[in-house]
Amino acid sequence: MKKIFSLVIAVCMIGAFTSCNEKGSAAKSSPLADSVSMAFGDLYGNGMGASLKQDSTIKMNDVLRGVEMILQADTANHGLMAGLQIGMQIMQMQQGIKQQYQIAINKRAFMEHFKKALLADSVMDQQQLMELQSKIEPMLQRAKAEAMATDPVAIKNKKAGEAFVAKKAKDGSYTKTGSGLLYKVINEGNGANFTENDVIMVNYRGTHIDGKEFDASKEPVAFRMSQVVPGFAEMLKLMKPGMKVEAILPADIAYGADGSSPVIGPNETLVFEIETVGVKPADKK
Repeated sequence: MKKIFSLVIAVCMIGAFTSCNEKGSAAKSSPLADSVSMAFGDLYGNGMGASLKQDSTIKMNDVLRGVEMILQADTANHGLMAGLQIGMQIMQMQQGIKQQYQIAINKRAFMEHFKKALLADSVMDQQQLMELQSKIEPMLQRAKAEAMATDPVAIKNKKAGEAFVAKKAKDGSYTKTGSGLLYKVINEGNGANFTENDVIMVNYRGTHIDGKEFDASKEPVAFRMSQVVPGFAEMLKLMKPGMKVEAILPADIAYGADGSSPVIGPNETLVFEIETVGVKPADKK
């Protein structure tokens, strides 16, 4: 959310940038300037190409068309240049909202209010902007909740996870906590339980409820409880050095309705095999 709204600040700064852009007479071409131009062309073409070609949905001719459209624009027209830059910022904001909150911005409605605000004799002050932002955030959360409530994948995962947990809970070897965490002790371990301040060395293997592995450590990994999802952190707090468990994390104490694309789907229940090695020794200064 902070990233999305930070784009508004960036947009507001564009006016200051464009007001001093392209002032003065046009630069004259020379053999050296041409050499510099060609070198920059090679630099940007190769640099951007390496990244863009990783996305099979991007056509290089479309990229060239977009770049030429910007480079051939009337740079002396500061209003046009500001509009192009602001438009790109707004497009990124809208794409970010769609990805993060599953809501598509109505472009017509957006432009009607954008135009009205932009052409008004006065604009909101900083306090009014902050108050408006505070109203938008819960609206986005509600929109996301509505989208998840009707998302067929999220619904399917939630039902499958609940059935899986219910089945496992019938096994007398599992313990269930108040949060819904379900775990079975494989090795008891010994010593005192870990604390929230400990840097714990952990071997782990994560699977979906169908047993398919999505992640595993090849060697002990250092974790703090604050660095992992709530269910994993709760499990670590119940453990001691040398202890090994199988832990089942319902979605609400794992990655929730968001999931962690592309590996973990929305509302997905996860299974972890966790073995604690001990506490990472403090760094010597």
